[in-house]
Amino acid sequence: MIITLDISHEEFDGIVANDGEFSPVIFLNFPRDISGSYEFELMNTVINIFDVKDQLERLGVRSEEDSLFVFGTIHVRIEGVKGADFEMVEGGFHTGRRRYHSWPYTLRKGDVVCISGGRLSFLEDCYASIRIVAESRPRITLTFNLDETIPYDFMNSSRTNRARSAKSVHTYTSSPGRLFDPRFFREHFGTGRIAVRSEISG
Repeated sequence: MIITLDISHEEFDGIVANDGEFSPVIFLNFPRDISGSYEFELMNTVINIFDVKDQLERLGVRSEEDSLFVFGTIHVRIEGVKGADFEMVEGGFHTGRRRYHSWPYTLRKGDVVCISGGRLSFLEDCYASIRIVAESRPRITLTFNLDETIPYDFMNSSRTNRARSAKSVHTYTSSPGRLFDPRFFREHFGTGRIAVRSEISG
């Protein structure tokens, strides 16, 4: 069952863990202008549901635990975004090379910052952190598949072990995609950009 939680009135990183036991994977977008609505995804993330249990109960979901481990994908949408600061660390967190990017913003009293991070989805051995500035009272939603969650309690070793075994594996590749293989490209596209041959017969 796909559900959407509205966490607009909560601190983002008080609900969505960005570090800890499971080393979440973050899938970021890098538009020229980040203002307005910004969306990204997280995988292997713990969310604190204590403050949103009433929403879950209205959806018919009950949990004895105060947290859920989402081993699937959480789709995050933040509206009213003004800008953001981004940091990427290549290698060890304390010793690695750091790179930065900023989308300009001007802070006003009442503005909100949403902090998130995880292993960057497309570069192995890189940790990404993003701090998104939104105007006062932004709308923030989390959408995920309830079938890709399990109740979680970091004080309960059996719950932790169960979450560890459910963790999704995200694979990185050092090989180019098939479209970068000149022979494959020629066979399927000839000299144009429309496929002239199917990969699957039939």
